[in-house]
Amino acid sequence: MSGGPLLYRGAHVLDTRPRMHERLEPLARPDAAPVARGLPAALLTTIVLVGGTIVTGLAWRGSIEAQTRHAREALSQHLTTVAASIRDRMLAYEALLRAGVGVVDAFWPVSREQWHEFANEVRVATVYPGLQGVGFAASISNQEDLAHWTAALALLAPNDLTEWRPVSARLPESAIVFLEPLEDERNRRAIGYDMTSEPRRRKAMERARDTGRSALSERVVLVQDSRFGRSAAGFLVYLPVYAGGEVPATLEERRTRLRGFVYSPFRAEDFFRAALSNVSQDVLVEVFDARSFRPDALLYRSDGGRSAVLPEDRFVDSRPLSFGGHEWTVRVSQPPEMATSPEAQRLSWVILAGGAATTLLLSGIVMSLSVSRQRLRERILADRALAEREQQAAQVLENALEAYIAIDSNDTIVGWNRQATALFGWSAHEAIGMSLADVIVPPDLRERHVRAVTQFEQRSEHLLLGRTLEMPARRRDGTELTVELSIVKVSSPSGARFVASLRDVTQQRKQQAEIRRLAETLEQRVQERTAQLEVANRELSAANRDLEAFTYSVSHDLRAPLRAIDGHMLRLLELEPTMTAPQRHHAEAIRRSVARMNQLIDDLLDFAFVGRRPLEKERVVLWELVRSVLQELHAPASVVYEVRPDELGEVYADRALLKQALQNLLSNAVKFSRYANPPRIAIGSELTPTGRVYFVRDNGVGFDMQYAGKLFGVFERLHSSTEFEGTGVGLAIVKQVIERHGGRIWAESQPGQGATFRFTLP
Repeated sequence: MSGGPLLYRGAHVLDTRPRMHERLEPLARPDAAPVARGLPAALLTTIVLVGGTIVTGLAWRGSIEAQTRHAREALSQHLTTVAASIRDRMLAYEALLRAGVGVVDAFWPVSREQWHEFANEVRVATVYPGLQGVGFAASISNQEDLAHWTAALALLAPNDLTEWRPVSARLPESAIVFLEPLEDERNRRAIGYDMTSEPRRRKAMERARDTGRSALSERVVLVQDSRFGRSAAGFLVYLPVYAGGEVPATLEERRTRLRGFVYSPFRAEDFFRAALSNVSQDVLVEVFDARSFRPDALLYRSDGGRSAVLPEDRFVDSRPLSFGGHEWTVRVSQPPEMATSPEAQRLSWVILAGGAATTLLLSGIVMSLSVSRQRLRERILADRALAEREQQAAQVLENALEAYIAIDSNDTIVGWNRQATALFGWSAHEAIGMSLADVIVPPDLRERHVRAVTQFEQRSEHLLLGRTLEMPARRRDGTELTVELSIVKVSSPSGARFVASLRDVTQQRKQQAEIRRLAETLEQRVQERTAQLEVANRELSAANRDLEAFTYSVSHDLRAPLRAIDGHMLRLLELEPTMTAPQRHHAEAIRRSVARMNQLIDDLLDFAFVGRRPLEKERVVLWELVRSVLQELHAPASVVYEVRPDELGEVYADRALLKQALQNLLSNAVKFSRYANPPRIAIGSELTPTGRVYFVRDNGVGFDMQYAGKLFGVFERLHSSTEFEGTGVGLAIVKQVIERHGGRIWAESQPGQGATFRFTLP
């Protein structure tokens, strides 16, 4: 959508583009009334005089500060311009060096005539002001290289080989073999110089060689100047040349395949004067090597001075500038009298003088200035808030969950958000500029759609505006969908705009149809389900009656013969004191079996009772329940209980059933830790992300976790009855109690390392 974002609010789309002709009303308080109304004239005059003097002084001070702030901002902008000019000039010179690398690579081994022709083609002397020259320093790694470049240099006059020592005791690592323009006597004096013999040049050359990129040297005195007795600051830029043209992948290859360096020497004064020729001369510009402001690090000073010390009252700003792996610091400064315009200074004195003229004039000026500044501040804040709202509105529309599409009066798409792309398959780049009828309107509705858009301009009101509509639409792949949309009309300088928010309701309509179909058959399915529940209820009632009959039978019919057997055996033992030892042993075994059978019946009855008994929940202090269980356990005196009462807290549960579960857990812990020295049983709780978990831990014999699934089954035992007594029903009762309360129970153990039973109580 051209012209700015549209902000959706309720049933309207608001154009959030700023209109400069609209005035922003000041945020004035309507109840602000003059405080001094009704005061005596003398007192009012004194108050106005004192207040006017204070306000005038503050206004004058504010004006000075505003001028200072503006001057500093202007100086910062000037610094940005200076840094950009220097960087642009350095990039242009780097491009020249890269062209030189291409020449060396294309004509290797390059001759002096070819290098001279290259320098003439690029017009080094005229097109690149501030450049001392462009040259090539060959890398010398063996006697063959030395012989080749000695022969190449022999073409020059013998007096030009002042620094070339082919018969030196030390093989030079590098030598300047070409440097154009050669007509410059100073450049001719540099031919043959081994730049690796100077540490600062060598450091930059090694950095260029190892990185494969351009390298800027530290501050140096150029050979051209040193031989003429000059000490002007300079620097060099190197670009490595490798055999094969491309930069080798590894550091070792870059060092072994190095052919030399295309480089340019720069006299700092000439370079920066040319680079900053289009920069205002009202500001003092200084460039320092690295981040130092020492005099010996000064590369350039626009006033031609050599001191790096500035007066304390100057406005100063500095910024680091990186190029070629090295860093300069650019500093700009300006005296306060130059930073502040004469008009601004006169304005400050006018404010001060006008405020002292008369009391009434002072109060009027102060009030006028105050109102003006307030309105200006409010306008700035309002503009800033408006810009933020524009950005937020654009982000909201672009990332909205609904598709937003805007068209003009010619049916041309001018707005298309991300959700529209996801819904219809056309990207914003493709859709904007196309006709909406060709993009999403089904073929059989296009004529009606175009006619409706045309008629929008001819009607003052339209039935479709502000309403929620539902109609078919077409995706890019030709599939159709049902969309729900609302349309609003907005005004713009270029004409009317129609903005629609669309939402895919295809699946929703299918679901509604399915709901209607299910609703039609709901009564029949309810009747069928009711009949099934009645049958299940009758079956459950029959099962409960059978269970009660079985329980009664077990409790009475099965106990009677067992009591008779036990009584007869006891009588036999009492009447037959002359029984042999084997006979007495068998009689005692029969009595033990009868007692075990009685215990099994009791446990079965308890298990059945727990399942049938309705829960009677109440608030239970868990520590009091644990304490009563421990008192009834009759455990050996050697058992050590570790309990944290504060951790147990209160639970909402059936007191009797929970007590039975705790009895079974604690008696189990006592039984299976009887051989520990001493037996230790811990009772407490832990707070986990899913809620509080209670535990009973012992240091007994433990068990293998692969059999943990059998722990809570009826009559399931992991140890023989000869090792540990029991029927295998106790843990099943515990599980049934916990699950009836809506919790769960599980166990953790390792053989010989005790067991921990954990359970939850919602």
